[in-house]
Amino acid sequence: MKKKLLSGILLIGILLSIPCTQIDLASDRLEESIQELPMPESNDTVASPITPSENFTNSDGVYSLSLSSSVGTLTYYNQSDVRWAGHLYGGLDRMAAYGCGPTVMAMIISSFTEHNLLPSDMADWAATNHYWAASSGTKHNFIPECAAAFGLKAEPFTGRTDTEVRQALLSGHILVALMGPGHFTTSGHFIILYNYWSGNEIRIADPASLDRTMTAWDINLILNELNSATDYGGPIWMISPQ
Repeated sequence: MKKKLLSGILLIGILLSIPCTQIDLASDRLEESIQELPMPESNDTVASPITPSENFTNSDGVYSLSLSSSVGTLTYYNQSDVRWAGHLYGGLDRMAAYGCGPTVMAMIISSFTEHNLLPSDMADWAATNHYWAASSGTKHNFIPECAAAFGLKAEPFTGRTDTEVRQALLSGHILVALMGPGHFTTSGHFIILYNYWSGNEIRIADPASLDRTMTAWDINLILNELNSATDYGGPIWMISPQ
């Protein structure tokens, strides 16, 4: 009995001497948490593969992709691109984790205005103009106010049917959508709806995922997963040249 008691005490002592594994409370970063979400399963009308354009490259963490829209050619940027993934948004938050807002607007501004801004440049502009939210991302008024500041027209998009979305995308507009929990995020995430594809599918530019960018998405899935926030005209803004 004494031997068993002594053995138990020794075992407890050994266990207590082993360092506890730390839980990284910051591990629910955008890209990591999204990867756990399933893509649409069996219904081919929900998500279909898109053939990459001829100028597509993804070499050593550098992305180069041009996407066609009714507004013109949209240059794709990814927030995890090695050229700016480690850039500190607001001096604190890595672009790879928190930079979807600046990356989305860098795509739009660089593609449809005379300004050429990389995601890191746009993040600095956003932080300087008080749109950065520490350890949270980007304030929602950044989308319409940034567009207006660089000479684009931005207005709330109130359409909530597949027909209205198709019409907007085919008539010289692109849409910026703030997504809620689902296939794109566990909380909030900005993406671009930039072109009609076929049937009930549209094409998107997701700053956090090339795979999702290279997939056509069912319009109703997008509408069903919109963020519930409605401040500053959200969760969808329609953007077009003045």
